[in-house]
Amino acid sequence: MMSSVELSFLDMGFSWTMSKALPYVLAMIIGLVLAFLFRKKLNKNVLVKWLFRITLFVLPFFGYFMYSPIYEGDFTNKSNSIEKTEQFAELDGKKLVVISIPGCPYCYQAIDRMKILKERLPNAQIEYVVCNTTMDSLLPQEALDWYIEKAEGVVSVRQATDSEAMAILAQNGEVNSAFPAFVLVDGDKNLTTWGNANFGVVALDEVELKLK
Repeated sequence: MMSSVELSFLDMGFSWTMSKALPYVLAMIIGLVLAFLFRKKLNKNVLVKWLFRITLFVLPFFGYFMYSPIYEGDFTNKSNSIEKTEQFAELDGKKLVVISIPGCPYCYQAIDRMKILKERLPNAQIEYVVCNTTMDSLLPQEALDWYIEKAEGVVSVRQATDSEAMAILAQNGEVNSAFPAFVLVDGDKNLTTWGNANFGVVALDEVELKLK
């Protein structure tokens, strides 16, 4: 989840990557300014003086990092390209699909990012596809309603036509943490998939560029 500072940069029109990185750059600049302003303090002891300066320099960066940590997948873009076969025929058109399962808290939280993406790209199609883990013909309506209420009509939600195929696709995105998986669909071309841990700001910038 992005911090309020990062969201403000997004609102100003910066990319996802820049909005994530700029607060850290600003924190470093603030640290340099503080170190410069207090450069004459404690000047009787050279070691103490430099320790004090270094502390002033790193403190803003460390403080912001504690407030909004950088995770491993934020600035990487580890996607997989999957051949678009008949097995995945229900994924058509040009859109971003979020493959999820009932009751998945990470799938639920990801809706907030999807709402922001939809706000930035009003004409983009974003679709939640919910897999039925029991492989019954129909999901309980409350399993879909949980996502529908959170999506507030901004993101469409439906049950997977072929839950088994969608689960396979999700695992190709990231085996160890399959849900949610994010799938960029571009007609009959290959599908681009990300696991949740790898769907960071760089991946969001790629999706934005391709959905415009």
